[in-house]
Amino acid sequence: MWDQEKEHLATFEKLIPENRVRPTVLVPLWNIAGFALGAGTALLGKEGAMACTAAVEDAIVEHYNDQIRELMEDDPERHSKLLEIIKKIRDEELEHHETGLEHDAEKAPFYSFLSQTIKVGCKTAIWLSERI
Repeated sequence: MWDQEKEHLATFEKLIPENRVRPTVLVPLWNIAGFALGAGTALLGKEGAMACTAAVEDAIVEHYNDQIRELMEDDPERHSKLLEIIKKIRDEELEHHETGLEHDAEKAPFYSFLSQTIKVGCKTAIWLSERI
């Protein structure tokens, strides 16, 4: 998973200037928040870390699906390369979600609350990043 995540980051860092997209100024905050979230849930054990993975990936997959829909509605032919990239990354993130579930994410303490809280946090971060 880690190698794929590094590849995803490199891909998007390349796509941002290519597509003339303004990156969010919140990236440093999200880096700190991501580290804190990962470290904090790891304190709950393997199950906590996997619950975090499953929740984050669920929110990310939903975000990618939203982006795919927007690109398809705009001009699928013009966005064909970007659509292919996002679909590939989305599918890999879905695999990470499944990996989290396969590795006992649902056995984490307070799984439902933890999962929903993380998803809300991720969706809030996405919403803010689209605006700031």
